[in-house]
Amino acid sequence: MRFGQGNRDKAQKGFTLVEVLMVVFIIAMLSAIIIPKVSASSEAARKNSDIATGHQVKSALDRYQVENGRYPKSTEVTGNEGNISAPVLIPKYIAKLSVDTTQQEAAEGKKGFGIGTLATNGSIPENAQTHLIMLYLTADGSAAEVRVYDANLTNILWSSAN
Repeated sequence: MRFGQGNRDKAQKGFTLVEVLMVVFIIAMLSAIIIPKVSASSEAARKNSDIATGHQVKSALDRYQVENGRYPKSTEVTGNEGNISAPVLIPKYIAKLSVDTTQQEAAEGKKGFGIGTLATNGSIPENAQTHLIMLYLTADGSAAEVRVYDANLTNILWSSAN
């Protein structure tokens, strides 16, 4: 027996480079298919979460109206950088309305809640939306509307007026 010849007779164990590359390629292809679908479904979940928050805000406003005979007046609610301060509403009717409550990925300064003026006839001025979830209140407390917008603030995802 010559030196080094015994290594050829033993069965080689392990994977070849081609086999390893095939497995890596298959995993990459599956990832390319699955990751975009997961990303799209998570964006839909964020929108649905904001819509649910809009429902909760409207329910809080309605409870306030039942107990007080009117909605909060636009002068009783203030908004600052997506956070709403309303001692007449928070925390008795809803825990908080802060910028970290909304879930959609919006541009800086668009997340959170905004306050808008609702005319006594129920109309909302064009392009009045400044945040993902808008509370529109009248000056006399006769009406209130909540709208949830998409991340670009171009489409209404949900409105309490419907």
